[in-house]
Parts: sequence; structure tokens; C-alpha cells
Amino acid sequence: MGSKHIQKEASKIFKQRLQRVHVATGISFSLLMYIAVFFGIFAILLPFIQVWEKPSRHYAIPELTKIDYSSMIDPVLKDPEYPKINGVTITLPGYMEDPAVRISAQFTKTKVFNPNTAKEVENEDKASQLAWFLNSMHYGRPFKTLGYLVFGFMAVAGMFLVIGGLLQVLIIKYKDKGKNASSKFSKWHRKIFTWVFPPFIIITLTGAMMNIGYQGSAPMAYLASKGEANQVWQLAGPVLFPKQPKIEKKNDSVPMLTMNELIKRAKEINPNIDYQRIKLTNWTDSSATAKLEGYNPYMPFLNGISNKPSVTLRGVDGSVVAQQKVMDKHWSGLFYDSMMFLHLLFGVDIFTRLIVALIMSISAFALGFGVLLWLEKRARKFPKDIPVYHWMGKLSLAVMVGVIPATGVLFALQWILPFDMPDRFLWQKGIFFLFWIGTLTWAFYRINSYQAAKEFLKLGGILFILSSIFHFFNSGFSPVELWNKNMTTILSVDIGLIIFGSILFYAGLKLPQKREKIQEFWTKKL
Repeated sequence: MGSKHIQKEASKIFKQRLQRVHVATGISFSLLMYIAVFFGIFAILLPFIQVWEKPSRHYAIPELTKIDYSSMIDPVLKDPEYPKINGVTITLPGYMEDPAVRISAQFTKTKVFNPNTAKEVENEDKASQLAWFLNSMHYGRPFKTLGYLVFGFMAVAGMFLVIGGLLQVLIIKYKDKGKNASSKFSKWHRKIFTWVFPPFIIITLTGAMMNIGYQGSAPMAYLASKGEANQVWQLAGPVLFPKQPKIEKKNDSVPMLTMNELIKRAKEINPNIDYQRIKLTNWTDSSATAKLEGYNPYMPFLNGISNKPSVTLRGVDGSVVAQQKVMDKHWSGLFYDSMMFLHLLFGVDIFTRLIVALIMSISAFALGFGVLLWLEKRARKFPKDIPVYHWMGKLSLAVMVGVIPATGVLFALQWILPFDMPDRFLWQKGIFFLFWIGTLTWAFYRINSYQAAKEFLKLGGILFILSSIFHFFNSGFSPVELWNKNMTTILSVDIGLIIFGSILFYAGLKLPQKREKIQEFWTKKL
């Protein structure tokens, strides 16, 4: 009996310590995790946002084989001042939803063309970086090295929490029979992370690797290479991204096949590839080659990042020089792409992006339930008629809910500020951060946090809806025109903003404001 009692007490103490470590780690990193997940949802939709935000991309994506490439590319390649010595890359319309034809080479500005008119358009460059900024907020880039490290360690903590939480579920055997708010928060916090465990753990693992794995790899790389390398990419780079052998020029000038003919030929050789780029080498020389590479949607998880299936053709006659299929890649490249696929989502369709965005959205709710659980346990120490004024609650309110109207300001300013305004994007970022800090001030000012949350949700909803209206007005394209001119990528963003804004505004109206009412709401709705 004594031995069993000791084992029972040891098991009880172990479970208590496991829970306390989980709670302490969770509340320490939960807000950073929420920021990463919140902006990560926008990063998933980056291809659509970066087209919506730029006036230079307001036209339809044409059929690849029906574009007159020669009228755009030939004048650029014939320009003796254009730096072609290290090759020229042509990015085709449709890659990352971008409808433009882009011609780029080293040491020069990328040329952007409207393929429907074959006319060069002025890219917005630094004046319009909304999608880029939302993506960079996802992994801490605005704060440089400190941001990378903090968000990297946060990803490590996220893996620890998810694995530790799953271990708790297996060991403690929660009943989920409680009817109060705390029980409901606990139930859904555990259930959601149990459901999304496989994709979430892969995404956090790859996030940690990208933020701190590469920078912290110097000792291991040094040991593995016996002192020949001090960065992991010096070892992995040549395997994942092998250099192509240099092709010696014949120093002559011969006619080349058109891009249309090369694309048609490549599609005949491998019709399974969605071609995204053409890399020209020694163009107009008899040794010229064109490497057409892209993504094979029939073999997801195995290509799209380091593994780019391709067909390399001779520029003179279109004969095959080389062909790279998905399974031709070294096993390390297949493993790398399979691990990074869910995080980077290169080349995937809108359906896959929406599925991953949905997973991350419910993960954000799970994080919110975890914080609410921690706050609710502290609030229970006070009578219901006494407002709870906890600094962590106010900070969580500003970070988790205040970020919504702050991001709405970002979207609204995108089509309010003139595109020729000096330091336009700097002003846009500055107003965003000031507004977000302002929500923290307002959260502390409002005694009733539920009232402040309702105000943030309603304001955020209004701003997201207005951003779509501002876009219709200032871009010169109505919803009907966007539909009729087949600009569905741009229209889908407007529709998404209106739906998202409407949901936020409705939630702000319907959520109760008094503490006892909010308790009834959580117990009945969850």
C-alpha cells in the first residue's frame, strides 16, 4: 500500500509540474505566437494581396501561349546596355498570381510589362509593400536580427507547448464535462491543438529552422565540414540548388525561336508542369539555351521550393538539352521540399492556401482560449460585480484584438495615400504602429475590457470594409468591371475584406459587455 501511495503521489506531482511548466511557458510566449499566426494568415494570402495593392497589376492574367512575348522581350535583349552576361530570367504571368511579364537580370532594375498590351508599366517598388510587410511581421523581420531570434525561440517554445500539451492530454485524461467558462476555454484550447497537431508542428518546426536554425548552424557546419564551412548553406546549398555548368559561347549571332514556340515545345515534352520562369543563357548565340521551370501540381509536397521540375531547350531549334522531373531530385531535396511545403506554399492553388489559412485561423482561436483560461482563473478571485483590471489582460487585449483595427488601418491607407507620395510606405508603417500602440493605451483607459474589445472589433470591421471601398473608388475599377475584365484575383481580395469586416462588425455588436453576461455567452456558445 505504501509503495502504491508513493507512486500515486509521484504521478500527481508530475502532472502538476507538467501543467505548471506548460502554463508558465504558454503565457510567456502566447502573445508572440498569436502575432506570428495572425500575420501568417495574411502571409498565406500574400500572392492575392500583392496584386490587389498595386495599380500596375490591374489587368487579367492571359493564357501563356497567347502572349506576344517577342514584342516585349526582343527590344530588351537587343539593347546593348542591358546586362545579359549572367543570363536573363523571364517570369511568366500567373506565377504567384502576378499577371505581369517580368524581365530581370543581375545589376539592373526588373522590367515589368502588361502582357495584354505588351507595354511596359512602372512598378510601384518601395511605394507599395503591404503584402511584403504583412509577411515580414509574421517572422519578426522589421526588428532585424533581434526579431528573427525572438520569433525563432518563440517557434521552439510553440513546439514544446504543443508536444507537451498533447502529452498532458494522453496522461491526465481530461473529462471535458465542466460547464463554466474556464472549462470551456480549457476544452477548446486542448481540442483544437490536438486536431491541428500534425500541420502546426511542421509549420513551427520549419519556422524555427528558418529563423534561428540557419544562423545558429555555424558550429555544427564547422564540425561537419572539418573546418571548411561555417554556414549550413555552404554545405546544403550545392545539393539543394546545384550550379548549372557554364556554357561556352560560340560568339556568333543566329536567329532564336520565339518564347511562344519554346513554351509550346516544353508543354509537349512535360505537360504536367505549370511553367513559371524561363532562364535564358547566351541568348542570340548558337550555344543559347532556355530553361523553362515551374511546379508540378500533381506531386505536391515534393516540389516547388528547391525542387523545380524543368525542361531545358536549345534556343536555335528547340531540341532537348536536359529534363528535370520531380523524382530526379536528390532525396535531400525531396525531404527539404516536403518539410517546407506547408510553410512556404510555393506554387499551390487557392484551395490549398485557404485550407492552411483555416488551420491557422482556428489555431489563433486556440491561442486566444489559452490566454482567456489563464485570465479567467485569476478573475475568479474577485466578485462578479468588481471589474478585473489585470495588466496582462490589457496587454493581451491590445495585442490580440487591437492588432485587428491596426491592420485594418494598413489596408485602408493602401488606397488613401497617393502612390507618388515621398516615403509613402514609411508613413503607412508608422501610422500602423502608432495606431497599434494607441489600442494599448485605450485598453488601459477602458475599465471594462469587454467594452474595449467590442469597440476594437467594430472599428476593425469598418476599416476592412472601407479599404475595399477605397480600392474601388481610387483604382477606377468597380466590382462589375473587375468581374467583366476577368480580374477575379483582385476582386476576391475585395470580397474577402468585406466578408471579414462584416464578421468583425457583427461580432462587435453581438458580444456581451457585462462580465456576468459574457460568462453566460461563453458557457452557452462554446
